[in-house]
Amino acid sequence: MAEKKSIYNRIREAMTAEGTMPEGFVLRERLQDGRQFADGAIDGTIRYYMGPASNTDITMLEQALKLASDGRFEDGGNALITYFAQGIVMLPVMDKVQEWAYEHAGELAPDRLGQFAMTLLLKSPDIESVKFGLTLLEILDREPDQELKEILLILAACEELTLFCLFALGAYEDANQIYFELAKKLKGWGRIHAVSMVKPENQAMRDWLLLEGWQNEIMPEYSAITVIKRTKLADLLQSAQGAAWAAVAGKLIGYALQDEPVAGLSKYKRAGELLQAYLELQAENAEPELVRAIKAFVEGHELANKWQLVELCNKILA
Repeated sequence: MAEKKSIYNRIREAMTAEGTMPEGFVLRERLQDGRQFADGAIDGTIRYYMGPASNTDITMLEQALKLASDGRFEDGGNALITYFAQGIVMLPVMDKVQEWAYEHAGELAPDRLGQFAMTLLLKSPDIESVKFGLTLLEILDREPDQELKEILLILAACEELTLFCLFALGAYEDANQIYFELAKKLKGWGRIHAVSMVKPENQAMRDWLLLEGWQNEIMPEYSAITVIKRTKLADLLQSAQGAAWAAVAGKLIGYALQDEPVAGLSKYKRAGELLQAYLELQAENAEPELVRAIKAFVEGHELANKWQLVELCNKILA
């Protein structure tokens, strides 16, 4: 039987000249029942709905670390494949693995673990094992270098691996710029994750977040509240440029009012201020019901009938 191609080589060979994955590229294999998960869908669901696992047994992952620390990379890699073949994925156990590694740092050889992590990144044919390698890199005291950055950027182009690459890329001084450049190239879960980490440092970043950052192939609701907060949209609407951003603000407000699949304006301290600023810009064009609903929210800091306001704001999105 021919040896399986590594995840790294699959991504590198499929990558377009623009540094993106071609349309239709999916890293995960189709399930026996015919279902196919979009790249990043499983981890995206875990990140936003489930969070870390508290009861999952990671004994075999601990064993993989010990084997790798002893230089037994092949045995360690096989232990990972056996573990993940059970249907477990890396994201919900990531924190537990890192905590265990910190607690047993004196028993592990960091140089060998670094070599093991790089071996997984470049040679493993198993998706979750590559994520294990990325998780390992994040906690090792390794000097960030250009060679590693280029490897991480290739892996990050596949939205199945973007989130873990973003964690690892956080060690670089220009991490925020890296997140921004990745966000512009990605379209699905990868863009959602990258946008969640971008902090606008200049007008170009802010403008892109407002115009495009929240637009993705999954749901704008995942990123709308992040963009509202990071760009300080309330302040922007109150400035001399406010009128120029009113239409975009209406869409962002409409999505953030949904409060699902992530908490939106209901958990935002400046929600009333934002709605008031928007209302002042749109008062002449807004429907009377919308004006009354927003005023009630601004004055009472709560929505007696939130869904009425949501329904009205949905008209903005139409």
